[in-house]
Amino acid sequence: MKNSGYLFFVCFFISCILNAQTDHKVIDSFIQKAIKSGAKNQDSAIYYSQKAYDLAKREKDTFLIGATGYYYSFYLISVDKITEAQALLQFNFDSQDKLNGVLNGNTNYNQAAIYDIKEEFDKALEYYFYGVEFYKTANNKKGLAKSYLQIGVIYEKLGKLKLADYFFDASLKVTGNNNKKHSVDSSGRGMTSAEKTTESLKMLKELENGDNEKLKSIVLYNLGQSLMDEKRYSEAIGHFKNSIKIKKNLNFLTNLNKTYFLIGQCYYSVGDFENAIVNLKKAKEGNKKRNQIAEIEYFLSKSYEAKQDFKEALFHSNNYKSISDSIAEFKQNERIAEITAKFENQKQANKIIKLQKDNQKNELEIYKQETLRWRWFIVALVSSLITVWLGRRFFQSQKRIKEVELEKAHIAKKVEEIAVILNNKTKVYLKELKYIKSDGNYLEFVTDKKRIIDRNKIKAILEILPPNFVKVHRSYIINKNFVSSINRSNVILQPDINIPLSRIFKNNLG
Repeated sequence: MKNSGYLFFVCFFISCILNAQTDHKVIDSFIQKAIKSGAKNQDSAIYYSQKAYDLAKREKDTFLIGATGYYYSFYLISVDKITEAQALLQFNFDSQDKLNGVLNGNTNYNQAAIYDIKEEFDKALEYYFYGVEFYKTANNKKGLAKSYLQIGVIYEKLGKLKLADYFFDASLKVTGNNNKKHSVDSSGRGMTSAEKTTESLKMLKELENGDNEKLKSIVLYNLGQSLMDEKRYSEAIGHFKNSIKIKKNLNFLTNLNKTYFLIGQCYYSVGDFENAIVNLKKAKEGNKKRNQIAEIEYFLSKSYEAKQDFKEALFHSNNYKSISDSIAEFKQNERIAEITAKFENQKQANKIIKLQKDNQKNELEIYKQETLRWRWFIVALVSSLITVWLGRRFFQSQKRIKEVELEKAHIAKKVEEIAVILNNKTKVYLKELKYIKSDGNYLEFVTDKKRIIDRNKIKAILEILPPNFVKVHRSYIINKNFVSSINRSNVILQPDINIPLSRIFKNNLG
């Protein structure tokens, strides 16, 4: 009987462990499904991330709850469910000591994103900078790169272009890319409005028969903006409306208010004040961006004035002035200046620390050289002619070693600089390229810092790539240098990118 009781206890203990491991695997599978769904359907992403979060709460594991809560909040923010997202993030802030550096960085990043959406840029900057500190401690380059990028975007919105450039370049530098942000690339930076229109129309034509609806809605939005810049307002309205239609089907709410606002501006520009007012009011509904609301009130005032409805025009004009002259706006500017000043001081402190370290390093090197000289001097006195001969041979060998090292360094540098030039003239460095995805007649080249879309064929690009690039699926080529693990149906690239693995291509990973 004693043995039976002991056996029952052991079996129960093992069963608990196995169940816990199974739950962790299920949670991980839900998170992976959420990430995959995020590009196509926000509702599905929310559903799977919520399932993972509910399972984590059942486990009562603080870290697991925090990690799943981060993903869940991320997708809630994308559909403008800010209050629910904020509650999830608050748990992470309250449990900060029990979470790791990366998760704390991600929590601050999501909090900053909420304030960024509300256009409370002072608070957004503050939390982005908190995130940067956590990412630095954890040596998480991906987190640093995305935080620096968003800080740069905010400073660009505020008209502080030198600071914006500093952070854009810092974002590239932390990923090992020495290029500056000003070069023309597939995002359209540096292109004229006409060039952006041509590029967007070309991409839109190729996406007509594809299933990437999220990308199509973004291309339509960008196309509307470039047409608006060219004063082709009627065409811009059509593309903006198509973008809204797709986004509503996907429940992808990013820039929805802004799109209605731009449609309203277009109608105002062509003299259709009735439709301008309708769309401007839609842009105002649920809008949390104070600066955008001020602009909406301004155009509503001008539209009603053009319709000779002076009572409504005066009402919206007063709203515009009230928002523009608000004390909160003045205080925000003061706080932004204070946060920026702290950053500048920290930047100077870091420079001083670096100089001190460099000086210490130089002093140590001088000491080593002097010690080495004295040793050789003593040996030369004792060893006479034999030492001279050995010394001569030694110096010759050292010289040859240095020459070989220089040659190796030169070759290594050449290898690091290997790149492919795409059909759209964009240069992609192979050491940074993680994977390539095929979508019809287009290929998507993915690195940590950006995604480049180029018209090309997967077979053609595979022929010019080195052996570390292999095909693992009919639509995917990966860089084996970034592989962290492999399972039966997926290849996982660093840090947590899942690529589908076909059975017929599995031997390519051998």
